This record gives sequence, C-alpha cells and structure tokens, in this order.
Amino acid sequence: MTKNLHSNHGGNILSYEKDLYDNVINADAGNFNFQKLKIIDFSASINPFGLSKNAVKIIKNYKLIKIFVENYPESYSEALTATLSVYHNVGKGSLFLGAGATDLIFNIAQVIRPKTVIIVEPSFLEYERAAKSVKSSLIRINTYSGDNFKLSGKSYLNLLKNIEKANKNDLVFIASPSNPAGIITPFDNIKEILNLLKKRGAFLVLDESFMDFCERFSAKGMIDEYNNLIIVRSLTKFFAMPGERLGYIIANNKTIKKFSKDIIPWKITGLGTAIAISSLNSKDYIANILQKLKKIKYNLHSKLRDLGAFEVIRGEANFFLMRIKLRGFNALDLKNYLVKSGILIRYCGNYHGLNDKYFRIAVRKKSENDYLISKLKELVKSGYSHPDIQYIYAKYRRPDSETGPLS
Repeated sequence: MTKNLHSNHGGNILSYEKDLYDNVINADAGNFNFQKLKIIDFSASINPFGLSKNAVKIIKNYKLIKIFVENYPESYSEALTATLSVYHNVGKGSLFLGAGATDLIFNIAQVIRPKTVIIVEPSFLEYERAAKSVKSSLIRINTYSGDNFKLSGKSYLNLLKNIEKANKNDLVFIASPSNPAGIITPFDNIKEILNLLKKRGAFLVLDESFMDFCERFSAKGMIDEYNNLIIVRSLTKFFAMPGERLGYIIANNKTIKKFSKDIIPWKITGLGTAIAISSLNSKDYIANILQKLKKIKYNLHSKLRDLGAFEVIRGEANFFLMRIKLRGFNALDLKNYLVKSGILIRYCGNYHGLNDKYFRIAVRKKSENDYLISKLKELVKSGYSHPDIQYIYAKYRRPDSETGPLS
C-alpha cells in the first residue's frame, strides 16, 4: 500500500489486489474476502453508483451468464448497434463498435493512416501512442492554466494555423469534455475546425468518452453535415462497466464504411452486450444518476475550494483537475499519502503541459467524498508535516532532492 504508485492511467485498483486473482486461479473466488478491497478509487472517473438495476439482474442470473459464456456472441453486435441507434437518434449505419474507446482510437489511426497527428494538450496519453503506432509525426497544441485549459485565445489560433498546413487524412484529436480538465469545446469552434479540415481532406477525432455526464454538449448532431467528424464514445464511464470493454464511433455513414469493411467479428462479448443494452434502456436510472451527481459534484467542489490549499478547475465531467499551491510538495507525495488511508487519486504530472503539482479526482458518493476531504483537511492543518508525509519523504524522496519524487 505504500509503494510509489506512479501509473500512466487511473483505474488500476485491481493491480493492488493480487489476492483476487490468486483466488480465481485456485478456483476459490467464492471465498475471497471482498472487504479487503479497501481502496476508494478516485483515480478513475466512473459513475460511483455502479451498474443499473437491470444490469445487476443479468449478472445475478446464473443460467443467463452461462449461456453468454458458453456461446459465441453476435458476430457484429447487431443488437447493441440497434439500441445505440435509438439512444442517440442516429442511423445504424452511423455507428461502429469496438472494445473500448482506446481500441477505437488505435483503430482510427490504423484505418486513416495520417501523416501528421495534431493533439490538443493536456489530453489522453493514448492519442500519442496511437499516432506512433502508424509512425505519424506529432504536433502538440498546448492549452494553458491561465485559461483553465480551454481551447481558446493563443492555443486556438495556434491550432487553426496548424490545420491550414494539414495533409490529406491527417487527424486532429480533441477531447470534449477534455481529460483531465473536463473542458467543453464550443460548437462554433468545432464547426470552424471541421470546415478548415474539410478543405484539407483531414479529420477531427472528437473524444466524447465523458459526454454521457453532459450530453447536451455532444457534437453528434453534426455528423450528417461533416463526413470528416469522427466521434469516439465510451460505455465505460457513465454506465460503470470498465471491465467490459465497450466503446463506439459515431460518424457519417460514408466515414463508418472506412472502418466496417475490415471489421473483426465477435469483438463484443454477449455479456457486455446484454449489460449495455439493459443500461441504455434504463431511462430512470440515467435521469436519477445525473440528478444525484449534479448535487454531489457541487457539494464536493465547495469543500475542495474551501480548503484553500488547491486550485480547483471545474469542468463539465464527473471529475476535477486540481493543482497544489504549496511549494515543495507535489501530487505524487499527495498520492502516496492518500494511499496510506485507502484513497487512490490520479497523478497528472505525466500529462503533456502539466507539472507534478497537478492531480485529478473523480466525483464519488458523498460519504467517500467526505472521507477524502477529511484526509485533505488533516494534511493541510498539519502544515504538511503529518507523520504519514514524513514517512513518504523518507521512503520516496531522493536524498539530494527537496522536491523530486522517486520515479
């Protein structure tokens, strides 16, 4: 629990619970003590209320689970495609399913084969890896803390300038809401970007993985007008099913055909399909979660701000990007301090354009949020000389460094 938890991504909670897999290997999963899963995961921005009741009913039905596991799923996820078509009010020909948003991001790079990829930063680290997988050159468009990491002013003009030099089939990656800041790119900006890219024969990949928390900002209504818009969506975040890798592309029918001609069969499991369909059809669940999270998020934001020790960037998604104000104390120190209390946060010093003062926390249930606040209060009141911090300094800091954590 006190190891240096420096990871490229959030949501690594199972990597610290080796006993779970040991029990599975020994066919003794039924005797696993689930009380041992003590870590509260603020690092992954997943709906804290979990699966819908309808999805839980499916998981509890042994006979149904047995059918899904012992039989091949649909070749091309026709039932889930039909459900998503109704859910988003788009044609079935405007959808392409994949094993999570990351799978689709790599798929897009493999299919389009861009010479150059433009990434608005800070953003999801897998955009860069996808670009490198097809040997694309990279251009980074930095957004700035002074603008709360909005794509505006200098950064927006820099993006437009680089688009004017784009090659055919080049890609621009923008996340909206952005990750890790949660910032929305306005419709007018998206349209201007698309129009410029269209002249160059290039594409905008708009990552809307967190858009279910704020659907009114989705650009899915633009796909008929722009065949160079590729929207990536995820069923992981809002519907709380990261273990079932499920994502999809929304795009113009002409664009979808680029991906569907070489589609791999049986990519989506039968169980994942059933859980997703039941969740998407749970209208009361969706409305209830949105209402709950709005209130809880407001409450958490107020308490974080009142601590006075952090800059809190309030975006539209279910998380907050935060910056430690104190000199000589960084987010990796904070991460290791909180892990000792069973709390896991997302260290953001490995995002391009962010330093080691930044971290991200998800919005969780009120009781869990209050526990996090209590631990942050203890730290702030101690003047950052809490015994657990002294332990971390001794264990992880280099002897010749006042501020640098061990990497």
